[in-house]
Amino acid sequence: MNQSILIVEIALLILLILVFARVGFGFLSDTLQRHNTIKNQLVAENTARIELAGRLRQTYVDLSMSRRQTRWREVMVVKVVQESEDVRSFYLVDRGQDPLPSGLPGQHILVERARGANSSGVCRCYSLSDDCSAGHWRISVKKNSSNAESVSRWLHEEVAAGDVLRVRGPSGAFHLQTSVDRKIVLVSAGIGITPILPMLFEAIRKPCRSVLCFAQFRDVAHMPFIDTLSSIAAHYAQVEMEIWISRFPKGVRRSAESLFREGKFQAKEMLSHEGVQHNSEYYICGPEEWQERICADLVDAGVRPDFIHHELFQQSEKPALATPSSKFASHHIHFKQSGSIAKFESIHNSLLACAGQNSVSLESGCRTGACGSCAVRLLGGKVRYTREPQFQTQTNEILPCVCVPESDLEVDA
Repeated sequence: MNQSILIVEIALLILLILVFARVGFGFLSDTLQRHNTIKNQLVAENTARIELAGRLRQTYVDLSMSRRQTRWREVMVVKVVQESEDVRSFYLVDRGQDPLPSGLPGQHILVERARGANSSGVCRCYSLSDDCSAGHWRISVKKNSSNAESVSRWLHEEVAAGDVLRVRGPSGAFHLQTSVDRKIVLVSAGIGITPILPMLFEAIRKPCRSVLCFAQFRDVAHMPFIDTLSSIAAHYAQVEMEIWISRFPKGVRRSAESLFREGKFQAKEMLSHEGVQHNSEYYICGPEEWQERICADLVDAGVRPDFIHHELFQQSEKPALATPSSKFASHHIHFKQSGSIAKFESIHNSLLACAGQNSVSLESGCRTGACGSCAVRLLGGKVRYTREPQFQTQTNEILPCVCVPESDLEVDA
């Protein structure tokens, strides 16, 4: 009897031990699971803080570089390369052999064509078309055959390796927002590929970011950098690329898998790609009317306007003024530094034109409100812009190339 009771007690003891062990192990397992969950949350939060700090730091660097003061410098042309029938690249280094300052992908430099001793030079903006941190600069210039006095024709016909140019930069508000974690959509037509290339180079350095690139060209004779684009498309999985050719070569077979497309793309071709519409940053450069149409179609499709970035360096043939210039009232303009008082009249389509016709020297590059080269302080009076400027001016600054007076003015020039 006693032996039976002992066996039962031992069995109960073993059962209790097993129960407590199971409860204990469960408690321990739950504790470990909660610990791992908290640990993973802390790691995720710390990673997010590090990424946020990196984005804020990059934003600060981008902002500092985009707003920095630039100066004129002399650079030497060390190499000239014919990229296509009408586009030529110029490789520039500092005349004193110092590394040239880095730019943000998409920024430009101002190139001066010197004139006679008694006349000011003519300046034009050209986008940096190479890696913006390489220590040298490359600009790629389309030859303008319509104007024998143009800076582009001078570069094509007279400038060669060994020549020295006077330039300023890099600068410009049109550049890749490198701290934004959204899909990048790069869109160009013709020579508009030049600021897009450095953006593409920068984007493929960040393998976590996907890129969609659309490039429009006239024909196979006018396709600068086609080898570079084809190589990037072949070697970088995060890059989707379509190259459209308006005049597709006869006899060439086309397929859905090909990099090349026939015709002219529209916004709908971009929006047909998965994940493009609502979580993308668009960077667009090309002729004005084409650019306006692409931007309008994207907005109509629901893309937020602040996600669309574009730049225009070439003034269109259509008038920039919203109303005929003859309707503008005459105003007196006091150019304070030069001591000149000019009269703005209906023949002037901008304050810059008025300054030029009255021998007041103002720097200018794009004449479209994109580069900011002509920015001056407005000391008194009121102006109206004839087109929305892309360049972000400082307080009390104006862009004479795209504004007209609405009263008598005093300008710090």
